[in-house]
Amino acid sequence: MSVSDLFREAEEELRKETAENLAKRAAPFVIGAIVLGLAGSAGWQFWQSEQAKAVDKAGVAYDAAMSKLQAGDLNGGAASLAELAKTAPAGFAAQALLQRAAVLQEQSKSAEARVAYEDAAKKIKDVDLADLARLRAAYIAADSETKDQMNARLKPIIDRKGAFAPLARELAAAIAWSSGDAAAARSSYALLQMDPLAPQGVRARAGQAMAVIDSAASASKIPMVIPEQAGQGQGGMTPEQMAQMQAAQAQAQAAQGQAQGEGTAENPRIVRLPPGVKLPPGTKLPPNVRVIETPLPAGQQAGGAVSPEVLAQIERERQASMARQKAITEAQQRQIKEIEKNRTAPAAEPAAPAPAEQPKSGDGL
Repeated sequence: MSVSDLFREAEEELRKETAENLAKRAAPFVIGAIVLGLAGSAGWQFWQSEQAKAVDKAGVAYDAAMSKLQAGDLNGGAASLAELAKTAPAGFAAQALLQRAAVLQEQSKSAEARVAYEDAAKKIKDVDLADLARLRAAYIAADSETKDQMNARLKPIIDRKGAFAPLARELAAAIAWSSGDAAAARSSYALLQMDPLAPQGVRARAGQAMAVIDSAASASKIPMVIPEQAGQGQGGMTPEQMAQMQAAQAQAQAAQGQAQGEGTAENPRIVRLPPGVKLPPGTKLPPNVRVIETPLPAGQQAGGAVSPEVLAQIERERQASMARQKAITEAQQRQIKEIEKNRTAPAAEPAAPAPAEQPKSGDGL
């Protein structure tokens, strides 16, 4: 055996001893890592199992609470929902908080319901559901709080631009309108109507509200009929005043026709003026309205004496115009009542999650 063979055997023996020493040193760490891995896996599976059990338990409790509500036991159902919200996973807890507040509102306990929604907004982790709770609290508070207080409530929902922002903007516009700021309300409704992200129902209601605002503004410009006075003509007005009133009414009707969506540019709505009545110079008509002037009877000069026949015709036109205006006013009042009804008890707002949906097991309240 040569010297090189001896050195080679010595090196191999040294490497073997080094490997054995390293194995002895690392063995506790390797074993510990394996044990920790197995324990972690077992712990994760145990946690998942417990979460699944908690979800199942919460589902059963929620169904029991809903059964009480359906049976007419509102107090018992509300109490069960309150207990469920304390222990259930996030999804069921949020749903229980919202449902309990809704039960209080159904019982006409408005103040308690508002506080319940506000409390739910603070506890719910899901930002959209929290916005829903804030919005429902705002609907309740709308009857008792000032415009500034309501705007402070709605601002966080609007600024976040989430799923319920369009409904919050609609409520803010309604508050502005009810406080007398029709210009700000109309501007807000116009932006809502053009917002492609707003639900179709919200855009439709915004358009209806704009039409009512515009119609009210037009109707406010129509002269009042003065009671008959001594020395004046039929209806308490001279023929010239009558003609001016008819022209103003025709102009207002044209504007109302545009606001209510009557006629199109290709097929305009026809407004026929009484004999001899002309619109003031420079009057701008909507593209969907066409005004037809009726000439005076043969031999009658404009600005001259008005014959009894013409006065009778003007009076008939005036009565017809008043009847149309009355119908428009009644329609406006119905629209306003409908909008107020939607504002106090909106039907188009998104509902809370359906009870059948199971929340994710990893959620935490």
